[in-house]
Order: sequence, then structure tokens, then C-alpha cells
Amino acid sequence: MTIITQDLVRKRAEHNDGILATLEEVSLHQLNIEKIELLGHTCKHLRILYLQSNLIARLENLHKLKELEYLNMAVNNLTKIQNLQRCESLQKLDLTVNFLDKAGLLSVQSLQHNDHLAELYLLGNPCAEWHGYRSFVVGSLPQLRKLDGQQIPPSEGIAARQMLPGLLQQLRQELLAEGIDPDKAAQVEDDSLTSDDIAETGYQDESGEMRRPWCPATRILEHRESQAQEAEAASRRKAQQQSYCNPDDMKTQLREDFPVIQVASILNNGAQTAVIVSDIVQEGEDMRQKNEGKWEFTLQDSACGAAVELDVEIGRYMDTSLVKADVQPLFVRLLIKGRLLQLRLPCEVRPDSSKAERSAATGHLLLTMPKEDVCGAASNPAYTRPSASLPARDRPSVLPTKIQPISRMSKAGSGNTRIAQEIPKKATTMCVVVDDDNEDFLPEL
Repeated sequence: MTIITQDLVRKRAEHNDGILATLEEVSLHQLNIEKIELLGHTCKHLRILYLQSNLIARLENLHKLKELEYLNMAVNNLTKIQNLQRCESLQKLDLTVNFLDKAGLLSVQSLQHNDHLAELYLLGNPCAEWHGYRSFVVGSLPQLRKLDGQQIPPSEGIAARQMLPGLLQQLRQELLAEGIDPDKAAQVEDDSLTSDDIAETGYQDESGEMRRPWCPATRILEHRESQAQEAEAASRRKAQQQSYCNPDDMKTQLREDFPVIQVASILNNGAQTAVIVSDIVQEGEDMRQKNEGKWEFTLQDSACGAAVELDVEIGRYMDTSLVKADVQPLFVRLLIKGRLLQLRLPCEVRPDSSKAERSAATGHLLLTMPKEDVCGAASNPAYTRPSASLPARDRPSVLPTKIQPISRMSKAGSGNTRIAQEIPKKATTMCVVVDDDNEDFLPEL
């Protein structure tokens, strides 16, 4: 619900340099306003007021606008014409497409005090469908010159005034037959829609869907529901933007290097294997897989079945110096622009024979990790991620960046294994894993 405030009126009064005391024309249409307020105190010299396409249910707080000449209240929730008796200069009133029914037609007589009223628009209201509508309005308001855009010749005015008593009696009888008190309907007072708390107008059908009749209360209820949904969506978007753009959060998320690998004596099929102690919940459990950068990737066996391939879509324009790789017998880690991608491998691989290639055309990074035992146990499908959307995967073929052989960690699991360095922009070596405690280790020439 939009509330009429001084700031809102000033924004709409740019043509008057935002000055409210001398403002003569303002447009407050399509703002979902439910109540007229403030204008009579801050803009006493208004001559033209546009309030169409809102949710206003009652004409009120306009009695101090002595200079008001044109009031547009089309497409609102009005059911009566009231509180305009003191708008002495009113010449044109537009109430198109509201909810004035036959009972509300009796409130037209409240405009008899507006001597300068020359034009009135009531098209689109239920009362316009009554057979004696035009004659009743013309006879009740002899000062009118136009009704619904049509001129009122003097002869029509005379005939309408002669027919008015009979039309009024007929209207009262029809209202009584419908169970409506005509005297109460003629009173221009407050109604049930002025309360901020509006009762539910609909019901739920068998399928659980809400069914509501078309009425002023329904329009307000549906608007408030959509407004609440928009506010909730806006808060979610704001929270998401803050998580992405907050420098403090970015500092906590980005990593400068891989988490330290500590050797733990964990049995895996009878052999001791190194695991990341910080990534296990309890001793003996598998490491946790992570994808902090939400990178798209595939992890599956190669076409020949002799290796495990990890294809990561890291973007064509990302510098290769922002990528680090660490291949271990049972897991692989990538540090891409400070965010960790950590995956459990479906089978044991040979880190010293692994290689990495990157496509100059698409930027995809392809890690090929030969299996330790090609003829042994098959890969565990629980740790694979095949690509169904890319049956013919884009393999790097243009100017690939290769990785030097990565040393295999000793099965005894002694010592620490860390990534040695990042590669420069034009270097061909991405990273090297060094095992200082392995005396048999010989780097390639």
C-alpha cells in the first residue's frame, strides 16, 4: 500500500520545482493508493488532481480544496459519491469504472451543492446498466452540461426533471425488493472498506485454489498479497547481492592456497591413505566434496577406460595463473580464482602420470588421470558425474596448456604434500607436487 507523503507529492511536482504551497496540478495515478490524505493540508491551491488507477475506496479529505476544478478518480474502488460538497469550484468529475451500483446511484444527489459541476463520467459502473440511469442523473443534477461525454440539451434536462420523481420511486422499490434500505444507501457516510483490516472474501475450492468474487475488497486483498510477495523477493535479491558484493564476505570466501593436507592413518581397502583431516567429520569417514565456485564440471572415465577425466568449465577469458591443481590417489583439488573444487575420485589414480590441458577456444580445463589398476575394480559410479548434455565433449585441441607429471604420494602417507607454485600467464607448467621425504622421486627432464 502506497501512502501519500510530502516526499511523494514533491517527486510528482517537479514541474513546480517541488513547491507544494503553490502547486496547482499533480498526478498520483497507478500508485496503489488506498486512502486520500495530506493533500487538503499541503496543496490547498490544487486545481487538477489525477488519482486514477488506484485502490481508493472512499472520497475523503478533499473538502479543503476550494479551488479544485477537475478530479479524476477513474478505476478505483468507490461505491458512493461523498465528501465533495465543499469543493465549490469543481467543474469536472471522472468516476469511470468504479463500483457504484443502483444503491450508489442515490449518492449522486450529494453533488447538487456543486453549482459549477458541468461534466460527470460514470461509464463502467454497475449503475450505468439501469434503464433509467441517464434520466435519473440528469434530473438530479440540473447544472450538468455533459454526462459520459455526451451533451445534455435543454429539452433532455426538462424531460429528465419531470421523470425524476417516478424514477426515484421505482429505484427505491427495486432496492427494497433486493433487501437494500434506500434511506441508508442515500446516506453519504463511511462504509466497510475504510477499515485497514479487510476480511477474506473468497473460499478454497476442492483443489485448494482460492476463489474470490470481483469486488473492491478482492482488489485490495490481491494487491496486498502481491506486494508482500514482491517485498519478499526484493529482500532475497538484496541478501544475495550482499553475499556476492560484500568485500568482507569475499575475503572470507577466497582462498590463497589449498587447505593443508595432514597425514592420517586411515585404512582404505587394507592400505593406509592420506586424507584431509579438516574435511572429515569423524575419523574413518570420506572427505567432503566441495564446489565453492559453483563451476560446471564432468567427472567420468575416458573413452578407452584407462583414465579418469575431469572437465571443468572455468571460462574462456580467465587467466591460467589463477588456477592451481592438486591430484592425489583418491581425490583431486582445483583452486580456481580462490575458490576450491574438491572431488572424490571414483577409483585410485596415478598422480605422477596425470596431465592437465586447457582449450584456447572455450577455456575448458581437462585433467586426465590414469588409473592405478586398469584391469582391477571398476570405477565407483557414486563418485562420477557424466555429462548428458555434452555427448561429444569439447576437448582442448587448440594451444593447450599442459601440466608436468605430478608425483604420487607414498602409500605410507608420511610427510606433507603441498602445491609448489602458481604458473605465470605464459608458462606451460600449471603446478608441481613435491614429496621431499621420497628419496626415489626423480623429476622429469
